[in-house]
Amino acid sequence: MPQVEELFKTKVSSRGQVVIPKHLRKAYHIGEGDEVFMIPTEDGVLMRRAEKQLGLRGLLKELNVNMIECEAILGEAKRSLAKAV
Repeated sequence: MPQVEELFKTKVSSRGQVVIPKHLRKAYHIGEGDEVFMIPTEDGVLMRRAEKQLGLRGLLKELNVNMIECEAILGEAKRSLAKAV
């Protein structure tokens, strides 16, 4: 778990936006466009970074497979489904 200050204060804008301090964004790897969960608790709100979900390309890249071959197989499967419908 990253080492961060125990307590910090930030303001809520007129649009309900809250700024996450830079040192927390860095410690928890939160960047522009990332999604976070706001979890209501008895004591307040817990914020947690949502894990990024990999698309098909990301999953295939992680498996170290041939992308061209996989795209050809996927294309054939789509054509087969189109004929069946």
